[in-house]
Amino acid sequence: MGNLIGALKLLGWSNQTLTPNRGEDFVEKNIGFPCRVVTGNKAVQSVFDIDLFRKEEFHFGVAKIRKDFTKGVCPSVTSNGKIHEKNKGFLIEVMSKAYGEILASTASAVLSNISKWGSKPSDFEVKLTAVVVDALFPTVFGKSTPPFNAEEVDLYADGAIELRSDILEAIAGEDLDKTRQALLSILGKIKTSERYRKLMDLGKSHGLGEEEATAQLLFSVMFNGLRGIRGNLLTSFARLDTISAEDREELREEALAALRKHGGLTRQALEEMPKIESFVLEALRAGPSPDFFSTIATRSTTVKYTTESGQREVEVKEGERVYASSYWALRDPAVFDKPDDFVWRRFLGPDGEARMEHHVIFHGRLTDTPAANNHMCPGKDVALSVIKGSIAILNTFFGWELQEPPVWTGTKIARFGQPDNEVKIRSFWVQHSEDFKKIFPSHFDDIRHGLGEVDGIDVLVKVKTGSYRGAGTNGNVYIRLYDDKGRQSRELQLDVCWKDDFEKGSEGQYKLKDVKVASAILKMELFRDGSNPDDDWYCDYVSVQLNPDNNGPTYDFPVHRWIKKNDHVWLIPGKCELSLDDPTTKDR
Repeated sequence: MGNLIGALKLLGWSNQTLTPNRGEDFVEKNIGFPCRVVTGNKAVQSVFDIDLFRKEEFHFGVAKIRKDFTKGVCPSVTSNGKIHEKNKGFLIEVMSKAYGEILASTASAVLSNISKWGSKPSDFEVKLTAVVVDALFPTVFGKSTPPFNAEEVDLYADGAIELRSDILEAIAGEDLDKTRQALLSILGKIKTSERYRKLMDLGKSHGLGEEEATAQLLFSVMFNGLRGIRGNLLTSFARLDTISAEDREELREEALAALRKHGGLTRQALEEMPKIESFVLEALRAGPSPDFFSTIATRSTTVKYTTESGQREVEVKEGERVYASSYWALRDPAVFDKPDDFVWRRFLGPDGEARMEHHVIFHGRLTDTPAANNHMCPGKDVALSVIKGSIAILNTFFGWELQEPPVWTGTKIARFGQPDNEVKIRSFWVQHSEDFKKIFPSHFDDIRHGLGEVDGIDVLVKVKTGSYRGAGTNGNVYIRLYDDKGRQSRELQLDVCWKDDFEKGSEGQYKLKDVKVASAILKMELFRDGSNPDDDWYCDYVSVQLNPDNNGPTYDFPVHRWIKKNDHVWLIPGKCELSLDDPTTKDR
């Protein structure tokens, strides 16, 4: 019963079951099997020693790989010794070739998929899976007719592993008919793909037969590649929603400058985006996927490590299972200051580069080069290219509103570092249209049409500041408009350069150009930035007229409230109240 209870605890509370006592490590626990749980950063790094710790074939912690989903061939990710060297050498060479094509393929995959999303994309997480499939698979297999389908690849990945406890597997009660159909379909597409014969010849040069090489590609690309990249891309995307508008703009400006300079998403462009890289690495630190590394001691050994209480050592016996938690290693306060905070600049500059040596993900240190004599994922650099490139394009040229804020508690084992709650998009739109058109001209019309974009219009905004003492402000004031088709304007600053705006009792008029919304306007966001922090502003009302030169419709927004620095207020026309979907609950 101990194994069952341990597994149920891990499945119910995930990483929180492993919450460390930072005074000791290699703690004996049962998480579905007896093992030593390792949570300290330096202690986890010791488990990456390929001579001291081996992987358990066909197993990932409490899960095991279904052998019929790999044609009975042990995947590289769980193989050891000479067999591992052959498998890993083959996959390193495959991924090396993919690396040269991955950025162009990523840009094409992101933009071609977005053109099909519409302004209110449903099943967003499924759509992001399709982006990863379309970015990664062509760089490995070339063209496939018919093309790989994201839904069937997801089905394969769902069916490829099962819980190692027969009791728990019976509780899960999975129907494998569809997943096995997906397996057969995927195998057919692999074997008829453009590069299959070249891949088989490459496998042969590493001592692999055709069935072995095919099985390595099947699991490594369809499971490890897809799930690892999609999980880390999704969590990076969701993390953008947790930083300030000013920080988003800072990331956007860096990426836009690099994309302009190099005419698209190139290796040189990505190398000139250190802030994008730091943001992504911090997202992967806060929510890594995978978040553990499960091994078995090859021989009895003494492991030395450091804790809050000083230098320690532990005897690990031959055959003992060791479960290393990347999740807690990346929250070790001895290495990362304020580890529970999301600090997207953490990996910038010389100090940030030094921290990368302690960033343990993809079964190794981030600074490790994949090799036959280590555990680092052979597709590490390909995966990071897809994630960083996708985030650069999404944050630079698109805006969105989530249905609810993302939440991470570390208790949802099935989410693999992604937010606990499914990421759902309420609205999605293009921004920086002119730059987008210049940098990615072949995609511009399709995306504009697909998202239901409209031509920009003139908008006349009138703002009345209250007459109370201290009602005026020298701070910056902005609005954002939302129409009934899900379109959302860019951030619109209300400013007349030669005038002192928002003086007590005054009414200002602001004619704005190229605003991409249309009638009817459903709501307006009124907000201030962080300038003039002690300068509160009392706004009486705002009115918005579309196409004023043609006597377009006017929408009146009573405000009647004080607005402080960084305050965001959501208003609906004609009513002095917040809209029901105002995400700022403190103002209700």
